[in-house]
Amino acid sequence: MPKIENTTGMPINLIIDELKSDDIRKRIHSVKHLDLIASTIGPERTKNELIPFIQELLDDDDEVLIELVESLSKNFIELVGGQVQVLLPTFEALCRVEDAQVREKAANQLKKCFTMLPDQKKVEELSMGIIKRLNDSDYYLAKNAVVILVPSIINQVSQNNQNELINIILKISQDQIPQVRKFSSMYFQDFVKHFPIVNEAFIQNTLNSFIKDEQDFIRMYIVDALIASSKTAFFQKQQTFVLNMFKQLAEDQSWRVRFYFCDKLADIGDSVGKESYRKNFQNYHLKFLQDNEPEMKSIAALKIEKLCSFMDAEEIMNKLIPLLKSIQSDQNSFVRNSLASSVLSLSPIIGKKNSSEQILPIFLTLLKDQDSEVRITLFKKLSLITSVLGVDSLSQSVIPALTELAQDKNWRIRASTIEVLSFFARAIGPEFLSDKVLKLLLDWLGDKVYAVRQTAIQQTALLIQILGIQWADKNLLTKIWGFQSIQNYLQRLTVLFTITQIASSLNNDYILKTILPLLQQMSKDSVANIRSNVCKTSILLAKEKGGNVVEPLKKVLQSLCDDQDAEVKYQAKSALESL
Repeated sequence: MPKIENTTGMPINLIIDELKSDDIRKRIHSVKHLDLIASTIGPERTKNELIPFIQELLDDDDEVLIELVESLSKNFIELVGGQVQVLLPTFEALCRVEDAQVREKAANQLKKCFTMLPDQKKVEELSMGIIKRLNDSDYYLAKNAVVILVPSIINQVSQNNQNELINIILKISQDQIPQVRKFSSMYFQDFVKHFPIVNEAFIQNTLNSFIKDEQDFIRMYIVDALIASSKTAFFQKQQTFVLNMFKQLAEDQSWRVRFYFCDKLADIGDSVGKESYRKNFQNYHLKFLQDNEPEMKSIAALKIEKLCSFMDAEEIMNKLIPLLKSIQSDQNSFVRNSLASSVLSLSPIIGKKNSSEQILPIFLTLLKDQDSEVRITLFKKLSLITSVLGVDSLSQSVIPALTELAQDKNWRIRASTIEVLSFFARAIGPEFLSDKVLKLLLDWLGDKVYAVRQTAIQQTALLIQILGIQWADKNLLTKIWGFQSIQNYLQRLTVLFTITQIASSLNNDYILKTILPLLQQMSKDSVANIRSNVCKTSILLAKEKGGNVVEPLKKVLQSLCDDQDAEVKYQAKSALESL
């Protein structure tokens, strides 16, 4: 049995007592550490005392039950000495609670318990009992667990019990409560995998029942069952039936069903094969790109990167790209954003000439998009087109867009834009980093938002790794060191944070010549936070670089040992002691 260390800082007796607390926060804390309690009291007391007590918690608030099922799902089987039968009643009870997350977790734990029972007869006896009780429960949500459990044991029980389980699922799939039918539809993919134990007629009748259901959230999950069936011998026998089912879903009146179908198109293509996909489903994808619902156009555009692998270059040129040109200026920004995330993936397939003529104009249109999120998405996929057209041809188009994004009101956009610099520096070299581009980086280093400044500092370190310290010292670092005289102390802090970030790239001579005078001057700064970070920077450099920089850095720290600020004084003395 695993021994669990008590890292709570509380006596174990207090943790046990909190299981009975009126304060829900204390109960949650205690339930989170049930494994610690069980480990401390041992398997016997866990079975005889803790498990019965846990049964009393099953009427607690959902927050407690969520933590309870999480705790029991960790390694509790080991904590009861491997005697899984002890846990079955608790997990069965949790399959009847209102919270779906708890029910599903409990059902999956029951599946795990079944696999650890000592013999086949025991599996059949206990699992059939649990499934029947859950199915007969007055609480209809318990049927959620039934449809999860049945596929896991249907091939481990007798023929009579298999027939009984199939009848249970058949009744659930025809239940008058839509939520119950939804459970059956969601998990029917697990049943079809057991063909021919689950017979041909049952699969067809159930799928026909689902597809005629008036609720679209029931019809949509048939897609998963059909994908699963196309990987079994059922597909060989009923190929026409499966393909026609797919087509009915693709033409469903509900856009939610069509959306789900489109989202799964790549999986459908993989399951039925490239030729069958091109013959039966390719035109649906092209049709979805012209759908009246913007959500449909968005998901269809998003799937281009995966689905273009099923198309040849000629089809892309003649059928797909004309449709993409029609949505590059769609009135919905999320449609354009989806296009930006996938359109560049076509370049490697159609080649340089066609990319230059067909993809580049779309790229340039999206690069000027009024929505900054669209432009950021496009930047993240740049490598797909630059690998075909080369970077030089695009760099001049990118700089104006970069400049605009650098001034975006949304700080997350500004932070994301910075990451483009290292991509171009690596691909083109220092030629890309003109004075105009470097000014953008310096603006980011002085940004009012901490996250933007930190991202800019990290990119500075990356540029040094790519282009070398000599280039950086000549073109960039001298300007950053100038921040130490700026009135805003946050920008002065940027100097110290940059030194810390690039320390591994600096040699001792550079530190003595350039960095040491900076630290000496900034150790006299009027802001205590600056002086505190001088301590941190000095100790980092001394420990990381060693050698002839240690003694001069010690002198900087010694000068701060008499600082008027108690925290700075403490840091300086602690740093010296560590050296």
